[in-house]
Amino acid sequence: MKISREIKTGTIALLIIAITIWGYHYLKGKNILNPTNVYYVSYDRIDGIIESGYVYYRGYRVGNITEIAFDATKPNLFTLRLVMEKSLRIPLGSTVMAKSSSLIASAKDLHLVFTDTTAFHQLGDTLTPAYEEGMMAMLEPLQNSLESAMTNLNITLESFNNTLNEQMQADLHASVAALSKSLASFSHQLSPNGDLGKTLAHVESITGGIEQKNEAMGTALENIANITSSIDSANLQQTLLRLDSTLAATNAIMTKINNSEGTAGLLINDSSLYNNLAASTASLNALLADMKEHPKRYVHFSLFGGNKKSE
Repeated sequence: MKISREIKTGTIALLIIAITIWGYHYLKGKNILNPTNVYYVSYDRIDGIIESGYVYYRGYRVGNITEIAFDATKPNLFTLRLVMEKSLRIPLGSTVMAKSSSLIASAKDLHLVFTDTTAFHQLGDTLTPAYEEGMMAMLEPLQNSLESAMTNLNITLESFNNTLNEQMQADLHASVAALSKSLASFSHQLSPNGDLGKTLAHVESITGGIEQKNEAMGTALENIANITSSIDSANLQQTLLRLDSTLAATNAIMTKINNSEGTAGLLINDSSLYNNLAASTASLNALLADMKEHPKRYVHFSLFGGNKKSE
């Protein structure tokens, strides 16, 4: 069967149209040859998000943004139509994070962040949106702070320039000159011939003398340690205990003497005994004196026998 030229031309035209339609949708991120599921997500701002943008899960592209529409029923919200691979199941509570695709560019892609739940979204559900601030957004507060600081610095410099009139500038120069002169004088004082330099040298000599005396001080401390050791070896504590015991015994003897106990106590405290003793001593002295003067009255002896009594 011979195919006419018209049929061939029509077939080619249909193929071209089909390829064109497929290419158009493919360029927009749609692959009409693969089965897909549709989900939605709404943002209050979509800066950097474009149609035909990609949807990723852990770095793998799983879908595309096929449409961005302003939702009149929900003011200030933009609804995005997401076409996902049919095999992808999204757990409940998962979020769709708008994340910058680079540190410099402002374009954003969407990234799925799954939860651990075992329940899944139904087709056509609206997912939870989330944002990740880009580098420029993070630097924006710093930029504002720098701009404010620069403004304040300019104001300060202008005030300073207005304040420094000719008289104040002259005073400032004079102050700087005086300070320079003071520093030169201080430097001279620190020199070996200066007063401060001599004082420091004297202090250094004193310090050297102290260092030389360290050996003698060490010897003295060693002698003190030896004396302390000798006192300890002499058993000073035991000696003190013995002395205390002796003093206690002496105190007891003195107490007995004061209480007229014993001979010593009676001699000291009884006056009659003293008087009797004194009288006896006097009688004994008189007797001894009489014996010396008249010994014959008391002693009779004969070399030849018996004694003859004097008539």
